Amino acid sequence: MDHVISDIAHGVYNFTNRSLIKNLIIITLCIALGFTIVFFPHQYYSSQKTGKSDFQVGIHYVFEQDELGQIAGQVQRIHDWGFKVIRIRLECQPDPLDYNNLMNQKNDEFFAAVQRSGMDVALVIMNLEDTAKVDYYLNRWGSYLRYIQIFNEPELSNSWTQGAMFTDDEICSKFNIIYDVVESHNLNVEYYTNFGISYVIRSNVPLELAKKLDFVGLDIFMDAFTVTSPHFIENLQQLTHKKVVITEFGMSTTDHVAQSDFILKGLNLFKNMRLPGCWVVYWNSAHDSYGIRDTSTETAVGEWIAANCN
Repeated sequence: MDHVISDIAHGVYNFTNRSLIKNLIIITLCIALGFTIVFFPHQYYSSQKTGKSDFQVGIHYVFEQDELGQIAGQVQRIHDWGFKVIRIRLECQPDPLDYNNLMNQKNDEFFAAVQRSGMDVALVIMNLEDTAKVDYYLNRWGSYLRYIQIFNEPELSNSWTQGAMFTDDEICSKFNIIYDVVESHNLNVEYYTNFGISYVIRSNVPLELAKKLDFVGLDIFMDAFTVTSPHFIENLQQLTHKKVVITEFGMSTTDHVAQSDFILKGLNLFKNMRLPGCWVVYWNSAHDSYGIRDTSTETAVGEWIAANCN
């Protein structure tokens, strides 16, 4: 009997000892995981393996720089690569005596092509845009829009005075003027404003503007900011209580291998963070090297979309 009790006691000790070791291992791993998420979020999210999702990849098309006859083909090409959103800047000629101005013809051609492809359009209204021009544009093409960006990185915006910056009150005041013009059109759109990393030094700006927004955008261009972006994204989410979309992401370089690596690394990161999407700049750009059209980066991004997005 004593022998049986001894065997049972020994077995309980071994079980308890093994359980203790297992528990210690689990606790250690949880602490290490938490430490990695808090202090090294880029490494954590970059290492995740996720399947296909509804992650939305968009791109900014500077169609005003193309010839009128190029636009439809370019829109179709962007669609065929799997992009879901085309982001554009508000450009038009609001002169009623020049209704068929070339820029207006380009707008007509662009929106006709987008309607055929079924892609969503995000319109960018810049900070000092004329309200009459905004009103004309939305009257004529507003029904084709899915998203409207009111202001671009307002925390860095300049006032009408050369070299001077808007005060916080001026930013909110100017924002509300444009917002009211847009809202008066009763469009079926979502509103957003995009911010740069510098929003952290004027955090009251996104805090105030977010009250009238459906989501907020974050612009990321430097590799260093890509690595630290999880902190900024989470902070912006907590600050505004809105979902965050990476609304400008790209690299200006003629080294297309480096450009592809940069963009694909970011797409993987943002998708693994389960953000709604990332919009690349640019499809084309005449004044810098951000454009990916006709480069190996175009193919690399298109193949990534096919492999990672539904």
